[in-house]
Amino acid sequence: MNIQINRDLAIPIYTQIVGQLQFGIVSGHLPSSTQLPSIRELAQELNVAPMTITQAYQELRQLGLIEMRSGLGTFVADFSVDVERAPIPNRPLQLRRILWRTVAEAKRAGFTQEEIHQTFLPLLSDSSSLFANHYFLMFGLFPSALQVYADDMERTLAEERVVIDPVSFDELQTRPVYYQADMERAEALLVPLHQVQILRDLLPTHGLDGDHTILGLGFSLRPSARQAIAALPAEFRLGIVSRFPEFVNTMLQGISAAREMQQPPMVCLSTDTEGLQAMSRSVQAIIYATGAEEAILDLRKQMPSHFPLIEYLHTPDANSYQRIRHLFAIEGLGVQA
Repeated sequence: MNIQINRDLAIPIYTQIVGQLQFGIVSGHLPSSTQLPSIRELAQELNVAPMTITQAYQELRQLGLIEMRSGLGTFVADFSVDVERAPIPNRPLQLRRILWRTVAEAKRAGFTQEEIHQTFLPLLSDSSSLFANHYFLMFGLFPSALQVYADDMERTLAEERVVIDPVSFDELQTRPVYYQADMERAEALLVPLHQVQILRDLLPTHGLDGDHTILGLGFSLRPSARQAIAALPAEFRLGIVSRFPEFVNTMLQGISAAREMQQPPMVCLSTDTEGLQAMSRSVQAIIYATGAEEAILDLRKQMPSHFPLIEYLHTPDANSYQRIRHLFAIEGLGVQA
């Protein structure tokens, strides 16, 4: 992977390195068991102090993304699926409670009783469509993005009749008992690769530690986001907004790959209110990372309705689907209807 240091950004070099290595692992450019350069080699290549690389590698190791192998070097961690036991199947006595909870969830999501009837009753005439062959929980930081990821995966895996319930880390921490039964019947817990360690730390903290298969997902830029970015006129000056400074440089590289930038972009973190106001007066389009929605909503109120505001949204990549289909092939897995 070609790590690029942008010394013009007001973001520490160490942070840029961590972000690009994280993205390289999550996007599949650095597959499992890939050997990384030694601290000295990478420091020389990037012309930075060895301590900078040491700090970056330590953080990636704490996230569970890399591992040090004695006498061999530093490697990307192994994300292959290791299944130790089959999940607990649904029990008939749970059915009424599950259906009640499903209706309650639909009402909380804003669906009316009439809409629920209109959708549910036709399903009863084709009872096979009510049952999923495979059930997963998906965890992550942002509820809106998780819902998009789940929708994309269910569409892609439609023939396998897969159901994926998205749950944010905040929701899990607020109502851990609520999700306990779902976790027991799920074939695996899905989570972005760079957030696997967060999930591993949360489960025992909330009494949910157990024999769960945790499957890390890689991501690539969603085609709709790429197309929207590519359609912007080349002469437009872009504003780039991110919640996390370590991913700014990666965003810049991805945007540059999608379209030519004739003018240097204006970069701002979503927490910088004054910077965002200055940006809104200086650019012709804004591309914002997932997680910066709240700041963008405030900007949207002040800007013309036609002003381009594009979310730099990702979707699970091909490697993620390969890992999930590998689960399907393991004898004994599957949610029994």
